[in-house]
Amino acid sequence: MATWTRTLLVILATTLVASVSLAAEKAFDKRFNVAPGGHLRLDTDVGSVAVVGGAGHEVVIHAQMNGSDAFLANLNITAEQGSSGVTVTARKAHRSWFDWFDFGQEHLHFTIDVPRDYSIELRTSGGYLDVRNVNGSVRGTTSGGSIVVQDVTGPVKMHTSGGSIDAERLNGAAELGTSGGSISVADARGDLDANTSGGGIRLKNIDGSVRAVTSGGSVHAEMRSNRGISLSTSGGTISLLLPENVGASIDAWTSGGRVSSELPFSGTETADRTHLRGAINGGGEQVVLHTSGGSIRLGPLT
Repeated sequence: MATWTRTLLVILATTLVASVSLAAEKAFDKRFNVAPGGHLRLDTDVGSVAVVGGAGHEVVIHAQMNGSDAFLANLNITAEQGSSGVTVTARKAHRSWFDWFDFGQEHLHFTIDVPRDYSIELRTSGGYLDVRNVNGSVRGTTSGGSIVVQDVTGPVKMHTSGGSIDAERLNGAAELGTSGGSISVADARGDLDANTSGGGIRLKNIDGSVRAVTSGGSVHAEMRSNRGISLSTSGGTISLLLPENVGASIDAWTSGGRVSSELPFSGTETADRTHLRGAINGGGEQVVLHTSGGSIRLGPLT
């Protein structure tokens, strides 16, 4: 038994040394002339993706790969042009149990330039997503990374199972979800749905209806208007800042703190330490605020 154990350890050590020593690099490049208003679709088993829109009429794809010779040999990347746009795929071939000893040394990163009017659809099983400067719809999912979306005119739907979401300068409806991080949105116009199971939510300079839900953090929202607002958390505080002249019908309550308001109510139905219900500036769209583990504060946007 001892001999077998020593033999196994030697095999493992040899495999680990070989894996490290075989680290290498490889690149993939492809370029397409495309018609306006197309669609980029990317589906990859591993890796991060950065997409940037520009003024040209080309889709330019660059992929940088780092890892063992076995990883590079078993990774197949394709890019094809069709009538609706460009499709990119990256697939890992079947691998042996020895490949477990790469210890995270495998890396794939896509950098893609597209026309600004392109729509984007991305899926990766192991990296971050970054999309900027496009005027089409943007959809993306990742099982293991953060998401950045900036300067997008069009609907946005992004989800990650393991990272934060940072969005800026959106013009269109947005649906943002994460199972393991915070959400930050700034300078957005359009209906917004933000949902996280493991972090705080911070919204700044928002003009649109808002639904923001977190199971593990605080919520802070600075609104330019009231088109309907719903903020809730199971484990933190809520602060909402509204323009002083905006009308709203408020229903705010907490199970683990107090409710306070620096905005004057023109009509009050309920007012105690944990529940405040009434109208601001004669009433307006419904504003619902609820926390099970903190306080709620209403204040003026300055």
